[in-house]
Amino acid sequence: EVDKDKLPTVFRWSGGGSSVYVAGTFTNWKKIPLVKSHSNFVTILDIPEGEHQFKYFIDGNWRHDENQKVIPDPYGGVNNILNVQKSDFDLDSIEADSGKLSSSPDGSYTSEIPATLQGSQAAPPVLPPHLHYVLLNQDPPLQGEPTILPEPNHVSLNHLYALSIKDSVLVLGVTHRYRKKYVTTLLYRPL
Repeated sequence: EVDKDKLPTVFRWSGGGSSVYVAGTFTNWKKIPLVKSHSNFVTILDIPEGEHQFKYFIDGNWRHDENQKVIPDPYGGVNNILNVQKSDFDLDSIEADSGKLSSSPDGSYTSEIPATLQGSQAAPPVLPPHLHYVLLNQDPPLQGEPTILPEPNHVSLNHLYALSIKDSVLVLGVTHRYRKKYVTTLLYRPL
């Protein structure tokens, strides 16, 4: 039998433990067990409207939930406090509150992309821009040793590159890194 003066209220303990109970002014401090659900302990109790104090009994010790409102008790301890109101369960009040939360302007909304934005989308690049800088396609430096190349970009390592075909010769190259050294291997193949 459902008591219409009482409202369903959820009690949840997520602070660990193996046996968890809740007790409060709504049960004359009689302990009610909570059921383990994943990493939490949960129960739903029908509570009369008004302000109530409660505590959790975890593995033989009385504790309060530090994430909820607290109030000192007459014995020097601390209890959690809960204010149950019928308006919290009233459908019209919930709809009115949800309307207050909306910060978007009034009007109609759609999921269609406007025509002004549809034509402006360009196709993605054929090659990512950071792969355009390849040592094989660079001229050697004018000064210094022509066999020593500048340090390669880290994204070009371990990729096979083909140089443009010149004089019927195909050039393939790959660069590897070993600690702080870079080794580039070239393969020349006549066509």
